[in-house]
Amino acid sequence: MIKKHLYIKRKKYFLDPEEVLLDKKAREAREKDLESLEAPISSSLIKGLFSISLILVLIIFSRVFYLQAIEGENYQKRAENNSTYHYIINAPRGIIYDRFETPLVFNSSSYSLVMIPSEMPRSEGEREELLEQIADIFNVDKNEIKTLFQSRQYYHHLEPILIKSNLTVDEVRLFETITKSNSGFSVVSDYSRNYPYGEAFAHVLGYIGKISSKDLEKYKDYPLTSMVGKDGIEAYYEKTLQGKAGQRIVEVDAQLNVQKNLGSIEPKKGEDIITTLDKDLQLVFYNSLKKRIEEVGSPGGAGIALNPKTGEILSLISIPSFDPNVLTQGSPVEVINKYLESPSMPFFNRAISGLYPPGSLIKLLMAVAALEEKVIDPDYQLFTKGEIVVTSPYDPEKKWIFKDWKDHGWVDMRKAIAVSCNVYFWAVGGGLEEIPGLGLSRIQKYWQVFGLDKKLGIDLLGEASAVLPNTEWLVKNRPDDPVWKLGDTYNISIGEGGLALTPLQMAAYIATIANDGVLMQPHLLKTEAPKVKLNLNVSPENLKVVQEGMREVVLSGTATSLKSLPFEVAGKSGSPKVYVKGKETYHTLFGAYAPYEDPQIVILVFIETPPSTTVATLPVVAEVLEWYWNNRLDINK
Repeated sequence: MIKKHLYIKRKKYFLDPEEVLLDKKAREAREKDLESLEAPISSSLIKGLFSISLILVLIIFSRVFYLQAIEGENYQKRAENNSTYHYIINAPRGIIYDRFETPLVFNSSSYSLVMIPSEMPRSEGEREELLEQIADIFNVDKNEIKTLFQSRQYYHHLEPILIKSNLTVDEVRLFETITKSNSGFSVVSDYSRNYPYGEAFAHVLGYIGKISSKDLEKYKDYPLTSMVGKDGIEAYYEKTLQGKAGQRIVEVDAQLNVQKNLGSIEPKKGEDIITTLDKDLQLVFYNSLKKRIEEVGSPGGAGIALNPKTGEILSLISIPSFDPNVLTQGSPVEVINKYLESPSMPFFNRAISGLYPPGSLIKLLMAVAALEEKVIDPDYQLFTKGEIVVTSPYDPEKKWIFKDWKDHGWVDMRKAIAVSCNVYFWAVGGGLEEIPGLGLSRIQKYWQVFGLDKKLGIDLLGEASAVLPNTEWLVKNRPDDPVWKLGDTYNISIGEGGLALTPLQMAAYIATIANDGVLMQPHLLKTEAPKVKLNLNVSPENLKVVQEGMREVVLSGTATSLKSLPFEVAGKSGSPKVYVKGKETYHTLFGAYAPYEDPQIVILVFIETPPSTTVATLPVVAEVLEWYWNNRLDINK
């Protein structure tokens, strides 16, 4: 049986449903009503829809990236802090010891006030009231706290910020009584830094204080509760002394009440430092110099003691000083303000930052230079009349008189050093009669030979560079008369005329001569191996002449009072002329080393504008050297 296939005969202009979207069928149909079944989409519309879709995708992707990659850690912390809380545990700083391992600082348990910006009241009125309470309880500046709060992006900052350390028991009790537990402030266990020897060690040890925004640029990994070194050894060796903070993690409820202890990461104590300082010597030196400064009515001074064979700094003093405990604690505010407003500048480290004319101390360098350059024979006798008269080459009627501090008569080089004869060294520097003189260029050469043109590189912050006058310096400092003259050469030849060194440079300069022309690097870290800073490379015979002249200073010159000491001392005085508020006056200084044949200590004593000159410094030099002989040199016998 033949099956019939059933089908409906398709009409000519009928379109199947699947053909509706085909342009070709529509065109074949050639019927307007059939073509209306499909409207072609324009290419511009397709491009527009694609662009909009792409922009939306990019926006969504960017937002996801921002939330996860950039803000992810912040949101994660905020989420974690809904149930957990991280308490920073500050690490104890390393201890600073003297050369005999006697501690110069101590750590003790204390309490600190911290602020957590994310927990501060949202209402500005409530915040103001809270800040008033905190300021009253802890005697702190409300505006300073407000600035810290605003700088930490308001409520998004979760890390505690140190507000005040070394809290008293009364402050802690009052805080716990008045404020709420979730007020935005908290009292935490901490460590305080104590300086038992106060002012005597202030400039060399320095002090610590709250970390500042400037400190954070340098120590980016430090928590905001950190105390950091602000000056002295504390600042220079900050990364060594600063330990690594720990954390205590707890689970809290919505009111921040502790529900569970989740463990802790213990802090790591900072490394200890053994210095080259001699605690007992420092105290003797400081007390002696301070007493003498008060006796003569001087505004201040400085003292340095070092070992010329190793470069070890045994003592470093600047007066007036300050109590580092006051600065570390941040109170009393009245005392801090007194320090800041004092015209005597107690924070200024005169020993390494003060620039002073070396006066007659520079005559030792001039003597070495004159012998090396064969300007004069050491035994040549010059008759000095107590003055030099210089006639102007342009006007014979115009004369300048350079007066010595006394008439010394006949002097050779050793005696000229011993009695500090200005006329002799004016002749050596600028020339006189048959003595040609060194002249500016050769004097500058020996400034460089002695390393005066470079900083010593001591391990303290704030070391100043020497002022070494030349023609360019004259243009800046004497613009009305910028031409270098013979008188300018005379002035620098006796350590004046704008020449200025730090007391540390003066001490190192004496140490170079005492150590037979070799300067060891001055340093404060005992574990640092001694190393040569510079070598004069001058004739030992010439250097010996200068050393003999320094010995004559004590035997027959300006420091005969030191002859009574139980060991041989060599030295040189200086009394440079200065002008204070337009009035002519003098500083006074003395550099010495001992024992003469085997130098173990160099001492430099500097006193600002006393009523007398070298007499002001000699009692200090004598007291310190005698103590050192009895208490230190005897140890090695």
